[in-house]
Amino acid sequence: MSEFLTYTDMEVYCKATECGIGDKLYCSTLIGDLQEAAERGSNAMGFGTDFLKENEICWIILKMRLQFTELPSWHDTFKIRTWGSYIDKFYFGREFEIFSSDNRQIGKATSVWILADWNTHRPVIPQKRSELPLPVVQNPVLVFDEKAPKIRFPERNEIAGDIEKPVIIKYADYNELDRNRHVNNSRYTAWAYDALFKCGYDVTKIEDLVINYNSEVKAGEKVELFISKNEDKVTVFGYKNIDTKVFAVEMTMRNA
Repeated sequence: MSEFLTYTDMEVYCKATECGIGDKLYCSTLIGDLQEAAERGSNAMGFGTDFLKENEICWIILKMRLQFTELPSWHDTFKIRTWGSYIDKFYFGREFEIFSSDNRQIGKATSVWILADWNTHRPVIPQKRSELPLPVVQNPVLVFDEKAPKIRFPERNEIAGDIEKPVIIKYADYNELDRNRHVNNSRYTAWAYDALFKCGYDVTKIEDLVINYNSEVKAGEKVELFISKNEDKVTVFGYKNIDTKVFAVEMTMRNA
């Protein structure tokens, strides 16, 4: 297989409007950059969003794990390398490596996706659709030597009981929406950071996070966030319509 098909590289410039305290890139923005790189990688393999939309198909991300030793700073240019790592029935694995401007690896991520019907969001199997190219595994290497993990997602009453109130409430307002008129999943990480920050956590110590996406949030909907702590991990759970599970973000903090 040619090098072009083995991976896709994307360079990213870190803008001031994408940075927060300490001039560091927001983690949620980095996740958005990873997904932009994923789109470019998929396009190189014949599964770009424009082509898929013509066939009423879209990519949906289900899970991601991201680990980083540092976040890029304002004015930095960094590189994201991505490749398709496996196909398991209708699940597609995609890996990422993140490099600084001096070519140091400063992060890595793994993710799980499905191709889905644009209207119903039911999984699409490309091998059964003649108008779609056959999917290809570019490189079977997994950056963590395992697939993105699943987070145990409790029922709302297990977290909140009868009296516990949410740590923070978020709404699907205009600036939270993407081209599909629902909250872009990168925003869930921003909301999780907001929840921890409000409760006094030092979010600059986060070095590893696992994200599970359960339900989409449409324009105008309300999401209530709760925090659960277990040893060195802090997890933020989001619910809408009282008990519909929306997302979970499990974060590991540095000790020092």
